[in-house]
Amino acid sequence: MRNYVYLGKKVKDVGKPGLDSVSEVRGIRDQILRDRKAGRISARTAASRMNLLKLAVMRDRDFRGAKRVRAIKVVNTGIKRLKKFNAARRGRAGRARR
Repeated sequence: MRNYVYLGKKVKDVGKPGLDSVSEVRGIRDQILRDRKAGRISARTAASRMNLLKLAVMRDRDFRGAKRVRAIKVVNTGIKRLKKFNAARRGRAGRARR
């Protein structure tokens, strides 16, 4: 039996079990970002989930060639957005304390 990676409950699995399309990766990425912005998960948890998503894409047999490159690009964009959001949030908190 194949073990599946848990990344969240809000993104429905489309097609076969596991990751099979770039749109599914995009949906998971967007949900992680939404959860972080809503404060449902910490910055550390969001970063861990993004890294786990990237690892899952890199190891999945369904992602080969150009499809893998597109999926990794989607995840990397999410990582950049997450870093930008976290930096802005730290900046706000730092100014409020002074």
